[in-house]
Amino acid sequence: MTLAAKALAATAICGSLALGTGGTAFATTTTTASSSTPVTMRHVTCGRATKAMTRITKAEAAISARLPKLEARESRLTTAGHAKVAARVERPIQRLQNADGKLGGLASKIEAKCPTTTTS
Repeated sequence: MTLAAKALAATAICGSLALGTGGTAFATTTTTASSSTPVTMRHVTCGRATKAMTRITKAEAAISARLPKLEARESRLTTAGHAKVAARVERPIQRLQNADGKLGGLASKIEAKCPTTTTS
């Protein structure tokens, strides 16, 4: 048997073993949702809430500064007839809007948990 054939056979055997054991590992990892408690947010104590809120407001400010620029660029590209490039610009717009929504939700959760936190 040539060296190339041996290498090909070894690769095929290793690949089938890796996929075979991985498939059974994924199949056996079932858990019941009723026994676990849902995690609403990461551990944020009220002592660190002020620092977290400062970081959230800073990130929201950066998003609100960047978002209008991207939307203006997308509208310019669309009116100029560059649909493919405009579609590529829309992807970061969606990401920023999703991040802004998540930050807003996180801020409201922190304020609900620690009502004395100020958003300055």
